Amino acid sequence: MAMTRAQTLGRVLEPLLMAASMQVPSKFPSKAEYVHQLIHTYYLPVFFWAEMQLKAPCSVLGLSCVQGGGKTTMSSYLETLFRATGKTCATLSLDDVYLSRADQLKVAASFPHNPLLEHRGNPGTHDLNLLLSLIDDAQAGCDVVVPRYDKSAHNGRGDRFSRDQWITYPGPVDVLLVEGWCLGFEANAVDPPGHLGAVNKALRDFDRLYEALSALIVIHVDDIQWVYTENAGGARRLRPRCGRLESLL
Repeated sequence: MAMTRAQTLGRVLEPLLMAASMQVPSKFPSKAEYVHQLIHTYYLPVFFWAEMQLKAPCSVLGLSCVQGGGKTTMSSYLETLFRATGKTCATLSLDDVYLSRADQLKVAASFPHNPLLEHRGNPGTHDLNLLLSLIDDAQAGCDVVVPRYDKSAHNGRGDRFSRDQWITYPGPVDVLLVEGWCLGFEANAVDPPGHLGAVNKALRDFDRLYEALSALIVIHVDDIQWVYTENAGGARRLRPRCGRLESLL
């Protein structure tokens, strides 16, 4: 009997998930059964929905989720599935377009008493013009040259890698995946008082990005504690170097 499309694509993801480190809930008798459940009730439904959003010449799909919620993993698996179905796909993160160290220092100097803009992370610390230029390139059928950001540089404050270390996706690409924890966040109509006011103003600029998105996938997490666990783990992984869904909207 011929395999269904879901079965065929499931076999593409299966070895990747089986090789990945994960906690298997006790209700599943084996990792294989848990992986099967993840593939067919989570990853493939998201992919099939994303597939339906595609349009020529290039679709720009946003993916939003808090840190530690699996957005990078989802992006990787979506890219794998798009390629398996004959689509060319490029991926980038909002992290890739953090301001250079020099530009971040300028932002910090402009808001000397605002800890929310002192270092990278919040709206106001990304180079949205660079990101929008990459989207323009993708939609024009050109090569997409994605920046890379070194979070370990400058004792963990970070800096952009030199251009010769950026990643080139030969054009034309059918799909551009853009992931980030604050994608979809909208500014308040009235700027809040204190430190949040400047971040709210910066968030208004994200409307330009949202206009360029073909669709937005939002992954929800059950426990906000995951954010703190993930950030703590990331800090531990960087320290040696520095020393020198679930629903779909």
